[in-house]
Formats: sequence, structure tokens, C-alpha cells
Amino acid sequence: MITTVNILVRDRLGRVLLQMRDGAASLGPLTWSFWGGGVEPIDPDYLHTASRELEEELGIAANPADFTEIGRRKGSDGQEAPLMLLRRSVEWGDFRVQEGAGAGYFHLEEIRQLPVSRTVSWYLTNQPAVFAPV
Repeated sequence: MITTVNILVRDRLGRVLLQMRDGAASLGPLTWSFWGGGVEPIDPDYLHTASRELEEELGIAANPADFTEIGRRKGSDGQEAPLMLLRRSVEWGDFRVQEGAGAGYFHLEEIRQLPVSRTVSWYLTNQPAVFAPV
């Protein structure tokens, strides 16, 4: 069952835009993380969740059709979280951080040096290709 959606956003150079979670975050405070969040009853499907979360967190309007699933993580509780790629690039000035403590663009080798959330860490270990430029 899908309960959470993670979103991978890139710039035209292929760098990944990550969120710095604030110190009050219940999960992974002060770590770099993907954008995204929980599936809500108003969401017809998880593509709509990705669209809604991107607008809530970065002020970026995107249609559900703008996303492609590039990974899926299954928790020990059986809950699943797809990693959705926004298929268009996003540059500085195209967004406004509305959740978290900030944002930054990173290449894979830079991400490996950061304090990251458990989800980002899982992808670094199990599917690092998701961070490689397309």
C-alpha cells in the first residue's frame, strides 16, 4: 500500500534538488531529503499526491502526467513509497521553499558526503543510478 511519495527534482545540469529538513521535523531533522509527503484522502492516486506536494513545498505547479516513477522503497511495515521524477528541469528562481529549512542542488558525489534522510540513504545504497544525470 502506498502511503508516501518522494519527489526527485533536477536542474538542467542534472543536479538533484534536495530539501534540508528543519530541526523540528519528526523524521530526519537537519538532514537532506527528497521532497514529498503523505498520500491524503483527497488524492485520487499517488501521481496527484506528487503534484500536490510539489506545489505545497516548492510552489511549483505540475500535472500528475509530469511525473515518472523511477524507484520504489518498501518499508518493514509493508508500506510503499514511490520515488517520482519531475520530468522537467527546475532552476533557481523557479521555486520558493515553503517547507523545511532550505534547499540545495547536488551531484551524486556531493550527496554521498551529506547528512541524509533514511530514504535518501536507502537510494544511495540500493539504487544510486536515480541520482545520476539523465
